[in-house]
Amino acid sequence: MHQPLRIFPVLGLCFLNTFLNLIQAPMSFCADDPRYLNCSSTIQCGDLQGISYPFWGLNRARYCGLSPEFQVTCNKSAPIITIKNQNFRVLHINNALRALTVARSSYWYNLCPGSLHNTSQVAPFTYTSDTVTDNLTIYYGCPSSSSTNVGSMMESSRFTCTTNQSSTVGYVLARKAGDLTNANLASIEDYLGTCNTSVIIPVNQSVIQDLKANATLDALKAAIDQGFGMQWLDDDGLCQKCLKSGGQCGQVQDSGEFTCYCREQSYSSSCPGMS
Repeated sequence: MHQPLRIFPVLGLCFLNTFLNLIQAPMSFCADDPRYLNCSSTIQCGDLQGISYPFWGLNRARYCGLSPEFQVTCNKSAPIITIKNQNFRVLHINNALRALTVARSSYWYNLCPGSLHNTSQVAPFTYTSDTVTDNLTIYYGCPSSSSTNVGSMMESSRFTCTTNQSSTVGYVLARKAGDLTNANLASIEDYLGTCNTSVIIPVNQSVIQDLKANATLDALKAAIDQGFGMQWLDDDGLCQKCLKSGGQCGQVQDSGEFTCYCREQSYSSSCPGMS
């Protein structure tokens, strides 16, 4: 006797295989763009967490941010950016205001760095409106005594740097606009003019005001460590538009143009089909 053909089980198995292939195929086609995934990550360094566009570095690829000055490194749990070979410690970032607070790394808890240089111009950044760029000056290699009483007037801001078993005297001078009419300050500046070199450190305007009432060396060090403000240029809202559409902000390295990395590919400004 002939056995009946088992057609329906075979067809059922074929249907099942076809169905599984159909539901698996879209998954392979919808894999997230690696650039989108990479730029979705943020930089974590010490107390500063969640660092994102326009900054890049560490776990964030170069295409996730802007120019080399926006690269962040992490040195002993301190986020650092480098501008014209000078390192700046990043204390705070405000993406809404496109602003950050930084301090000179070489002067962090230190008035005697290995090399003496004025703070580099901050391009591609600009100073914030509350930053004073010329009212805090550190003088090095000053005479240990003066024929006038200038030395005693400056005693509170006097410090000593020791290099190769040789010590030199330095002073920190804080002033506000209009102070040059003060006779004592004029005498002080004449005296400080005999020092070997000087370095100007940007600080916040409020710091200068406070130092007029309390110009001790500890207060001056603390003022420097509070840092100063910088801003980066507005991108005409492109990044906010990109983020709102579900994308991640970045830059085309060859052209320097803004790009929005979406799950499937990149677009010039925002991801399609999103509000």
